[in-house]
Amino acid sequence: MYRTIAQLDAAIDTLVSTRPDLCTRVTLNNSVERRPIHALRLRAGGGENRRGILIVGGMHARELMNPDAIAELAFDLAQAYTSETGLAYGGAEWSAFDVRIMMETLDIWLLPCANPDGRNHVMKTGGFKMWRKNRRDNPGAVCPVGVDPKGVDPNRNCDFMWRVVGPNTSCNTCSDSFVGSLPFSEPEANNIHLLWDTHRIDVFVDVHSFSGFVLFPWGHAPTQTTQPLPNFTNLLFGFCRPLDPPGHQEYMSPSDQVKYQTVANRVADAIRAVRGSNYVLKTIYQVYNGTTTGTSTDYAYSQHILNPALRKTFAFAFETGPDLGIGRELESFQPADPEPIKNDTKAGLVALIQQSVCAIEFIGETLHARTVESIRAACDELLEPSEKGRGWIDFVSSVQHELLGIVLSNKVLTKRAMSLLGRVQKLSAARGKATVSATDVEDGIEFLESLKSRATRPEVREAISVVNRQLKKASGQTVETILKKLAKSNPPKL
Repeated sequence: MYRTIAQLDAAIDTLVSTRPDLCTRVTLNNSVERRPIHALRLRAGGGENRRGILIVGGMHARELMNPDAIAELAFDLAQAYTSETGLAYGGAEWSAFDVRIMMETLDIWLLPCANPDGRNHVMKTGGFKMWRKNRRDNPGAVCPVGVDPKGVDPNRNCDFMWRVVGPNTSCNTCSDSFVGSLPFSEPEANNIHLLWDTHRIDVFVDVHSFSGFVLFPWGHAPTQTTQPLPNFTNLLFGFCRPLDPPGHQEYMSPSDQVKYQTVANRVADAIRAVRGSNYVLKTIYQVYNGTTTGTSTDYAYSQHILNPALRKTFAFAFETGPDLGIGRELESFQPADPEPIKNDTKAGLVALIQQSVCAIEFIGETLHARTVESIRAACDELLEPSEKGRGWIDFVSSVQHELLGIVLSNKVLTKRAMSLLGRVQKLSAARGKATVSATDVEDGIEFLESLKSRATRPEVREAISVVNRQLKKASGQTVETILKKLAKSNPPKL
């Protein structure tokens, strides 16, 4: 029913050997017990500096469903792309067009089983089926009778507020949530750092079980959106003490909070479409009823705050499958029939992959090898601070996947898109100095009308009409003036 480590490795071997054009295996740190750990990259087509998404499963040993689901997803994506058949999990569907965009614009990184030693211990004869940690020896540990002194929790070992303890984080070696001897002391956790540090990762998700949640930062403290300072960089950590000050609330920008809510809602919608499962959106702190530190999700998201020169990574966690209640925890982690839950999980992951696509970045940075930083900065500074401005960003992003597919299906349109994007980049860089010309407006409308004639969904055609109406007003205005006006106007609802 559940794959052993050997079977998971063999499955990945088969995929890499049969589809080397789509699949690349990357060797990471071996586990504590010297088992090899590999990540898999899926991508089609060319281009450098592509956006990346990293999907991790099996950090906790007893959560057997998710490594299987992630490995199967790799096969599903490769097969759907090759056969041009699209994907379907129950009532959740993605067209061949959707799959093509995901595979040709993203680097999809998968680490199906981050903790192979723990999984092996759970599945072997005589193993403990509820084991959570890795299999690190903890010399000198004295635990109650019947408690195995081994192990560190890899998802409390990441370098974020490490050793700040709470209801689900402990410095006690006998605890299921033991943090370890040093940040990233465990190879199973350090592999997350290695992948994040070595490759471009724009979106991250750590897949766990159970309870049916789509989670996002923060875990160490409640989230607030009004007071940027003090933040976690001002807090003490590493001393096996609770959060200090105890009432600290961690800042997240309003635009990031909206982004998290929007993407998480789309993930939950996709999961619901499979068979009606209702996943709840929460922060990690809310779910675990208090301070939870050293998690991979908070680590990945926090890095751009520690170093503003780094690219921002939007990081999530899933808790897959239902909570069956007290006394049925093992069945919640390892249900007799995991297939329906795996389909929920795969649908949620595909939705997250799709939401990771950014058409502007792909055309500008990957195809055209130019920066789109001035466009991004203009949107960040002039649209994202206001609720209406964020609504316009969400409006455009809701139709970008189909439009990008249309552009990529026609070489003339692709070339035209790159040319127009270059002009937009120059206007954005000039901000309040250079004005949009009548020719710019005519070229933009002509291009969008050519996309409109090829669009299949009515809402996409309507979106193009909305944008064209805005374009007609743009002649003689600067990008700064245009975006400031949009930030004060109500975005349309499709």
